[in-house]
Amino acid sequence: MVKLIATLGTSPGGVFETYTNLINGNYESDNPSKVEIDTIYLIRTLDKDVEFAFKLVKALFICQKIPSEVVEIKINISDITNKQEYEQFKSQIFQKIGKGDFVDFTGGRKAMSVAAAIQALKRDAYLVTTIIPQSEYNRIQNKLKELKNKENEINDILANKNLSLCPELNELIVHGARTILLS
Repeated sequence: MVKLIATLGTSPGGVFETYTNLINGNYESDNPSKVEIDTIYLIRTLDKDVEFAFKLVKALFICQKIPSEVVEIKINISDITNKQEYEQFKSQIFQKIGKGDFVDFTGGRKAMSVAAAIQALKRDAYLVTTIIPQSEYNRIQNKLKELKNKENEINDILANKNLSLCPELNELIVHGARTILLS
């Protein structure tokens, strides 16, 4: 089995779609096939909005009863604002990537995506990205604003106490998202 390593920004959009498209063999490639993913690593900064996006992604995986483990990798920076932070991010992501893993560089700042892509190529991993249509991205942003006031209910999902918010979280899923295998 392989890992999915994804960069995460302030929007949860993309990670779930990448995962489901890969496991279903529903992605653009010369020879798409179903991928067995046992662990999903979400690489994120300490930014509060990114932390909230992580909670939403993890809760969404719980709501969808996805058996794969979702692991949070926090990089001890709030953003990439200089070369030292870029190098720190690049080093941390390198440690998680193995040969044949899938690296999704859709989320986060461009510098994070570049670092993820460079390290994936060095490790002989597959590069993937998921395209979220702009209209869907805007819809997700509006939904995020609504969910900001429901952090207690999201925490209940994360603790497997109460899943009543799941139908609302499921609205974050973009059914027409396209995943592309680049290498």
